[in-house]
Amino acid sequence: MRTEYINHLYELLEKINEKFPQRKLEDLPKSKKDIPIQGVYFFFEEGEFREHSNVKRVVRIGTHAAQAGSKATIKKRLQQHMGPKHLMGKHRSSVFRELIGYSLISKNKLDMKYWGNRAEKSNKPILQSEEELEKEVSCYLKNMSFTILEVPGPASKDNDRAFIERNSIALLSNYNREIIDPASQTWLAKSCGKEKIIKSGLWNSNYVDIDLINPHFIDKMEHYVNEMKNYSEYSLKANH
Repeated sequence: MRTEYINHLYELLEKINEKFPQRKLEDLPKSKKDIPIQGVYFFFEEGEFREHSNVKRVVRIGTHAAQAGSKATIKKRLQQHMGPKHLMGKHRSSVFRELIGYSLISKNKLDMKYWGNRAEKSNKPILQSEEELEKEVSCYLKNMSFTILEVPGPASKDNDRAFIERNSIALLSNYNREIIDPASQTWLAKSCGKEKIIKSGLWNSNYVDIDLINPHFIDKMEHYVNEMKNYSEYSLKANH
């Protein structure tokens, strides 16, 4: 049954790609009209495919404004992950960046004992010592691609964006269950030292260990796919 739901999810992602074609994070649209204000994002990266397929597998799912009163937009959240044009992002504002950093630290045997320590967010000497790694994280991230499912609605921990994010992660996670669409042997996250990341096959630490998945989230996704505005014109303009 889980395999059927996963296949259905990827079928919906194909439809989402028709309305918001995958693009690299460094090609984040500049104009507000070319990107949803609210939604759920799905990340992909080179070398990561579904099993026995040339279809890219999802490696991270996320959203924004999942707390009451939040004014965050999907674009602002993606910008937090990417960092500014000079590549000096802030990993303490993005768990995604933090996890990639841990992987690079382990892989390259770096001495970064304060990486991820929120208490040091204003310590200038430490921040300066982390600058090169922040740039490496940005360089890695900017080449990853993403698409967005537009999901409007008020900021809330129980909104449809949070519902879709939570259940999508739980569905695709391989943590302590049958492995479907495994990560490649060279996937960078295997160096991060975080069991949930390594076993789940996702750059996500939350919801990967949820056992009970609400199957109605697929119907909810399908509804929003059908209601979604077509943003594909941006891609046409960007490629000409």
